[in-house]
Amino acid sequence: MSVDSAHPGTVIPSSFLGLSMETPAVDSPAVVSEAPALLRLMRQLGPGVLRISGVSVDRTQWMATPEPAAPWRVATITPADLRNLAALMGATGWRLLLGLNLGHPVSQALVEEARVATSVFGSSLAGLEIGNEPDLYTRSVSAPFRYLLGGGALRPREWGPAAYEAEITSLRAALAAGGVPAALYGPDTAAPAWLEGYVARQGPGLAALAQHFYPLGRCHAGRLLAAGPSPASLLSRKVALHEVRRIGELARLAARHGLPLRIDEANSVSCAGQPHTSDTFAAALWAVDFSLIAAHEGVIGVNFHGGLGSCSVAGTIASPWYSPLCVLTSGQLRARPEYYGLLLLRSLEGCAFLPTAYSTSRDIAIYALRATDGSLRVVIDDMEAPVAARRGKRARAPAPALIALRADRSYDHASVVRLSAPSARSAQGVRYGGAQVGEDGSFAGPVPVPLAGAPGSFRVAVRPASVAVVTLAAGAATAGSHR
Repeated sequence: MSVDSAHPGTVIPSSFLGLSMETPAVDSPAVVSEAPALLRLMRQLGPGVLRISGVSVDRTQWMATPEPAAPWRVATITPADLRNLAALMGATGWRLLLGLNLGHPVSQALVEEARVATSVFGSSLAGLEIGNEPDLYTRSVSAPFRYLLGGGALRPREWGPAAYEAEITSLRAALAAGGVPAALYGPDTAAPAWLEGYVARQGPGLAALAQHFYPLGRCHAGRLLAAGPSPASLLSRKVALHEVRRIGELARLAARHGLPLRIDEANSVSCAGQPHTSDTFAAALWAVDFSLIAAHEGVIGVNFHGGLGSCSVAGTIASPWYSPLCVLTSGQLRARPEYYGLLLLRSLEGCAFLPTAYSTSRDIAIYALRATDGSLRVVIDDMEAPVAARRGKRARAPAPALIALRADRSYDHASVVRLSAPSARSAQGVRYGGAQVGEDGSFAGPVPVPLAGAPGSFRVAVRPASVAVVTLAAGAATAGSHR
């Protein structure tokens, strides 16, 4: 493959990475106590954007003072919760995107919560969102969430985009009348069908277009599939092509209206994730490729949805299988494989995409970027699946791919950092640059390995189901700089 280092393009923003959590996460001991492990895990990805919202937000009751529980309530949020979150933002350098309840709207409560949040967070409040996936309000709740949310729909069947926009217009007017200056993100829809009309009528005054994205689903018509998506299906070229097409359409729509686009809720498999897929190394490989597709299309950021629930009792609102973080029975936080993919992505923030040309018969995605110090970063994400097993024989892994890198001859030395695991199906044993995240949330950082080669010409072998990040440096620059 060759790199054109003379024509840099889109830059990955410094706050591209984000996390998204359901509202019950605000009561997590890790948040309440500002657990050192959580602080480390966030700082290693930041400064980022934390979103508190999700399907639970439309059944979350604002409690400025003690009052009777609403019949629909599954969670609460209080001024004390906001202060705890503000302390977490201050300790990590992150900013907050806060969801407000549209499912059971009480205008006075919504305005009061927004006003308190604006006061408590100040400049660390990235913005407000009103509701979550309103395009699904007329449907019954999906199977994994019924135990907590019940099965009922939030709106009658005839309710649609016009009625939704009427509600939003009224609430935006109430926020303005209440003197709430916070930026608004929207519409937080699950699918893009409502976006064209929404952005045309609601775009003025909007801070960013916000859309959700899950390439695969575990439910159909609200019911769990008998056999959900596999690691191979998640890493398939079909999924990647769908992502390129759909994200490109979303980005172009936002650009036509002069709005930035943030994918404020995303992960591998909707409906609380797929066990043995969403919690495996395949999710890390997918997250790297998905994020670079989004960044290349001009998306300003991606929030990976999850929570701070149990590692062992998963598939729920509080602890979806895809969550980058979970809590062990000992109470310690654990970084799932996907978190390692986010660590790699953090090292690319601030870099500008460069044109590349490459050909391969393998399921490999390659991206080239220029860092602020002038060095080149070449990301090689090998998502090739094992060769299907024949009767009586085990599946056979393909041989490593040998990548020949060509760049300007001024780039005279190189190093490589690898993201690896025993296999794409591994839930443990993940390493980034030879290092692992500690039980206390610490990460020593990746260790680059020098690559042999000649000026402007290097070769690197990349094992299937792994990522290699090659740094090419020139002159006084260093090829060993990987944040």
